[in-house]
Amino acid sequence: MPDGLIVPADATEAVIATLDADPWFDRWPPTERFAVRSSGLGEDAPEQSFAGINETRLNVARSDVRDAVARCRASANSDRARAYRRARALPASASATGVLIQRMIQPVAAGVAFTIDPLTGASDEIVINSAFGLGAALVDGQVNPDEIRVRKDDGQVVSYRVGDGLQGVPAAQTVPPVLSTIASPGRATLADPQIEKLWSLLVAIEREYGSPQDVEWCDDGAQIWIVQSRPITIVPVTAADTEWTRANLAEVLPEITSPQTLDVVERLLNIAERLYMGRLIAPYDELGPMVKAFYGRLYFNLTQLRRVCRITGTPPAAVLRSLGHSGHISAEDEHAPRPALREVLPCLPDLLRTLWRHLTAARVFRAQQARVAEALAELSALDGQTPSDARIWQLLVDHERRSPESMEAVLLFGGVLFQEQGLRKICDAVGFPFERLLYSHLASGERSVSAQQAFDLVALADAARSEPRVAQWLVRPDVRFTQLQTELADTAFLTAFNRFLERYGHRGLYETDWALPRYAEDPTPLLEAIRMHLRDGRDDRDERAMAARTEAEAAATRADFERRFTGIRRVTLLPRARRLLATIKRYYVWREQCRSDMIRVMSGARRWHLVLAQRFVERGWLDRADEYFLLRVDEIASVLHDGSRASGLRAIAAVRAADLERYRRVDMPMLMRETELPRLLRASGVTDRPDDTGELRGVPVSRGSVEGEVVVITDPADFARMKRGAILVTRATDPSWTPLFTLAAGVVVEVGGVLSHASTIAREYGIPALANVRHATRRLKTGDRALLNATEGFVRILQ
Repeated sequence: MPDGLIVPADATEAVIATLDADPWFDRWPPTERFAVRSSGLGEDAPEQSFAGINETRLNVARSDVRDAVARCRASANSDRARAYRRARALPASASATGVLIQRMIQPVAAGVAFTIDPLTGASDEIVINSAFGLGAALVDGQVNPDEIRVRKDDGQVVSYRVGDGLQGVPAAQTVPPVLSTIASPGRATLADPQIEKLWSLLVAIEREYGSPQDVEWCDDGAQIWIVQSRPITIVPVTAADTEWTRANLAEVLPEITSPQTLDVVERLLNIAERLYMGRLIAPYDELGPMVKAFYGRLYFNLTQLRRVCRITGTPPAAVLRSLGHSGHISAEDEHAPRPALREVLPCLPDLLRTLWRHLTAARVFRAQQARVAEALAELSALDGQTPSDARIWQLLVDHERRSPESMEAVLLFGGVLFQEQGLRKICDAVGFPFERLLYSHLASGERSVSAQQAFDLVALADAARSEPRVAQWLVRPDVRFTQLQTELADTAFLTAFNRFLERYGHRGLYETDWALPRYAEDPTPLLEAIRMHLRDGRDDRDERAMAARTEAEAAATRADFERRFTGIRRVTLLPRARRLLATIKRYYVWREQCRSDMIRVMSGARRWHLVLAQRFVERGWLDRADEYFLLRVDEIASVLHDGSRASGLRAIAAVRAADLERYRRVDMPMLMRETELPRLLRASGVTDRPDDTGELRGVPVSRGSVEGEVVVITDPADFARMKRGAILVTRATDPSWTPLFTLAAGVVVEVGGVLSHASTIAREYGIPALANVRHATRRLKTGDRALLNATEGFVRILQ
């Protein structure tokens, strides 16, 4: 700690008048500067900190010390200090203030550190904020600091995010060696040795005081100085209760998402959720954001969703099932909460706005279609040109700026919960099974774009089968699909296949991650599916016959349902039930169309990202084009603005690649509390085992029953293992898995709900499907023979 002199709170004016004559000052040269800091008797208790309330003076000359001390003492009776004490019911004695005079350190870097996460209360990591120069600008919120997260138990750097801490630093000021994770737009303020030293000091300080600490520190280039430590007084009470789920998100994003996509999607999805729900979502500093990334995976905030349920009077169980929540649903969650009026009133404008959006849903859909057309036109406008980096980047920035509106439209059409709840109540009133009515209706009528993709793929297989030359070439063991256009030129199949790519080529495996190729770039998964159809023989499921059976079943179900209405209910409830059914079906179709369109625009943006990626390689900034997607967009923007910063890109890519490998070794749960994360990580792995009966339970999402061989597929690279008539078992699916549904007799997924891709396609393709089967990919093995009963909700291992 810097050497110091204490002025007690009870020091008299006479003592202060002679303060600058104290012999302590004679230890230092005349040019020495001092920090004069107030230290109130009521400060830094566990319940309050007075941070920023009382005065601090920096760079004070010896001749000005008396005045600085007087100002610090007087600040204890300022308006803001009195208001702070009143708000906390502190006694008048809390105004007594001592003063600490310390030798002023002239830092290269300074900042604050928290020995626990100050937002979540998680105690396994130390959070360090750092900026060049004095720490005052950081504490006052004038600069965006570096954020360094260090594991408390071993000092390992978990992450290093560089801020803009260079602002206001003289050009001649010495900068320490840059950490290996240097990023733009600033330079890293701390190197590994400084981080290690600071970590050891912080651990020792927390141990000394026996509680989490908020520590101010500075580094003068020779050593680390500690200038203040106080208890952390603000840890959200709700942090310990925050629940997170990967349900739904695990279906549309790969297990480990590229850093670039994860960074952008997390930010834009939070904006879209706020656009959609407004003040129905609590401020983030109360309950956290709606989505957040942990170890390469994106999670939904269940605590926020429970608040939305409370305000809207919706049973949480309905939202949980809609998401495909895989955790236990308590009996309490089945009941609609009664919100307090004081909680509802501020949200009324957003409730009314959301209601209006649903009432004008057709207009929203048309507006979304227009936005998509405009975006595609802009992305295609540069075709045939060689645009500058700046022109490409502006195009991508414009695309990103519009993205939340497209996401919000998907959220709106995915928000059929209220209609489903209304329909469920009507079904309960007349004693008719809700799932039977809903699922048969969703399977009939207009197909979603994703379901149509599956049917069109089967038609391609039939086209290939009808041309012996095509069929023989596709099933050859040494076939190279890159030769498709030349080997199958002038065939009807190739013409049909190219038409298929025009319609669906923007899609791909885990298509929400634009770091991954589209079908138009690599059609191998589609051709493998066609190949499997050819290998396994003609599909005996006739599309028109299937559609007729589905329509007949839906019509019979609706007729049976409507016969339950008698008397006044036939006049009041039946018309409402019909409207709700029509709306739900329309929303399902529109949601899939909006998602497909959003992916189409994303695919257009990916083309220009790939142009920049190739340029980065040609300039020697990166070794491979795929490393480009390890970079965040702010880092790319900074390098495009100032090419001299590109020297650090290889280091960033190397660190991010290593992070991804580390993340893959972590078995992240589908459901967790944030404060449980350290324990969950330490205990990574599955502890439960199949029960003695060999029966697994799940949520029926497409009714029916089938017995067959199990094929477990955990990665798209294993698509070729799928067999016709098998029960597909996987973690989750997105539209890229559609080819497998054309072969499967049934589907079992670990995550997903009624809104999930697996549910939608299975229903429309007429195959039984079960979701939320915990650890199905571990408990079922390829080659097992199983009975899938997606009406009663179980899978039973037979052999």
